[in-house]
Amino acid sequence: MNFKNRNRSARTDMLTYLGVTVAFIILTVLKSTGGLNRSQSGLLVPICCYIVMAVSLNLTVGIMGELSLGHAGFMSVGAFSGIIAAMSLADIIPSPGIRLAIAMVVGAIMAGVVGFLVGIPVLRLRGDYLAIVTLAFGEILKELITCLIVGSDGKGLHIIFNITGNKTAEDLHLLEGGRVIIKGAQGATGTQTIATFIAGFILIMVTLLIVQNMIRSRTGRAIMAIRDNRIAAESVGISITRYKMIAFVTSAALAGSAGALFGLNYSNLAAAKFDFNTSILVLVFVVLGGLGNIWGSIIATVVLYILPEALRSFATYRMLIYAIVLILVMLATNTAQMKTLLGKLIPGRKRRALTMSKTFTKGKMVAVPSTSIIPERDIGSTPILECRHLGIDFGGLKAVDDFNLTIGRTEIAGLIGPNGAGKTTVFNLLTKVYQPNRGIIMLDGMDTHGKTTEQINRMGIARTFQNIRLFNNLTVEENVKVGLHNQTPYSTATGIFRLPQFWKQEKAAHESAMELLSIFDMQDMADYPAGSLPYGAQRRLEIVRALATNPSLLLLDEPAAGMNPSETAELMENIVKIRDTFQIAVLLIEHDMRLVMGICEGICVLNFGRVIAKGTSEEIQANPTVIEAYLGKKKKED
Repeated sequence: MNFKNRNRSARTDMLTYLGVTVAFIILTVLKSTGGLNRSQSGLLVPICCYIVMAVSLNLTVGIMGELSLGHAGFMSVGAFSGIIAAMSLADIIPSPGIRLAIAMVVGAIMAGVVGFLVGIPVLRLRGDYLAIVTLAFGEILKELITCLIVGSDGKGLHIIFNITGNKTAEDLHLLEGGRVIIKGAQGATGTQTIATFIAGFILIMVTLLIVQNMIRSRTGRAIMAIRDNRIAAESVGISITRYKMIAFVTSAALAGSAGALFGLNYSNLAAAKFDFNTSILVLVFVVLGGLGNIWGSIIATVVLYILPEALRSFATYRMLIYAIVLILVMLATNTAQMKTLLGKLIPGRKRRALTMSKTFTKGKMVAVPSTSIIPERDIGSTPILECRHLGIDFGGLKAVDDFNLTIGRTEIAGLIGPNGAGKTTVFNLLTKVYQPNRGIIMLDGMDTHGKTTEQINRMGIARTFQNIRLFNNLTVEENVKVGLHNQTPYSTATGIFRLPQFWKQEKAAHESAMELLSIFDMQDMADYPAGSLPYGAQRRLEIVRALATNPSLLLLDEPAAGMNPSETAELMENIVKIRDTFQIAVLLIEHDMRLVMGICEGICVLNFGRVIAKGTSEEIQANPTVIEAYLGKKKKED
């Protein structure tokens, strides 16, 4: 983000921290002065736990965009592992506060490990698999805990899985002075209630620090890019599984720490407390608070958790009041809805219309004549790309067959052909969106066999798409910074704790992003959401984002689509400028023959998946096979 957006985000974060701190102080004063009765005081620790649960689930559901229905399962892992740790240490560590802290750390670690194990097979898949698996995980875990009998004595922990139902706590054979911690279906019994409201406040603040700082770092941008468009995220070198795993495990670990605090707030806790209904309740907090809205999750949790208690004396109108409050919470926490509502109620200054910062003035085109398929300047160097007998079949259809192409290191080449000829399929083969059935692709002398899309990007191929694939919920600058992801390689921990490397690399990324945007005079649009840009500007932004990955070969899929003649002329100059400035090769698919013939030094014509001609623009225009197949057969004169 640029410095203006960063300051705005910092103010939002500080207001969130301030709001939580003020609420903590007020509630602490009320509790100490008797302003809260016993029942109300008993809600303080649980509400802290549920706030952490909602914020952590929002990381998975709102930020990552994956539906999880078993968050209570991670809470139960943290609860029972934390209880076991705290009670096992009771005779070793007399301080309740230290034991509580250890229990919360243990709960976070155990839930994080379980989250990692659940995520290994699931996060590689697409669709609703995560929702299905986490739903099953939560229910299975609840049943397993009801079969668990755990005790502790001088020899350590003793564990029995009472699968058959005929085991009891006596079968632990504890030494004198030992204690039973978990009794199967009864759960944890006789637990020391060492949870405190201040511990809940600290946990909320730590959770906010982790989640908000993660969101506003390269890790957060990567996660949100995956959410917005998985294929585009892969195309700029982002590891989909890795960053989904980071978000999922972090979410699980935070839920585990909340579970440990929750478990140590009760002397008796059964596994049935963490059922499917609990997961749905937390999901409701997230949805009503607004997906991706952290402070909205907090407000929704507080309001909806205390509402039933507050409405006990209004039995007649309770459901009506509850419905009204739900609507108000949704409006208050959904920024877009609130802005729309306020815009209708309160007249004010309208936002400045989005326009280009500079009017294009057509200049002289750069001449790029060539007498060979590979430009003369590249003949002494190895080609950047070689395709040999490349092909792919979809069922019985040969979408691409025996495709051969060589591109020089600084060549501007064109790939043309009728609709359905297989041009975009070739791009998908080059970037490993599809794995070829046959043939070889050599990039800068290296065989790309078996590589993934993200690995291909790191090797030097960047692309745009026929149908624009921007990260619409990110700003223009953030889109470019996603492209710079692998040029800002600080760790997730560095981003969370705001270490010096974070500030250094984020500053460099901001400067690089603005420099790249200036190629298309888009630096004044840096703050705008990418999805709000005009069509032509979105096309240009996609090219800038691809350039940000530092490619040696740039693939442009119909870059002039939707542009007017003036914008197309500007694009022609900019493609040549990009080639000359960055000393890279460009391969473009385009139906605008003026653009193709004006700047391409070598042209390959594809028809029905096979190459029918190669040559310079003059040779292609004079080729009768091309004229018949693509440009249209010339009518005989009367």
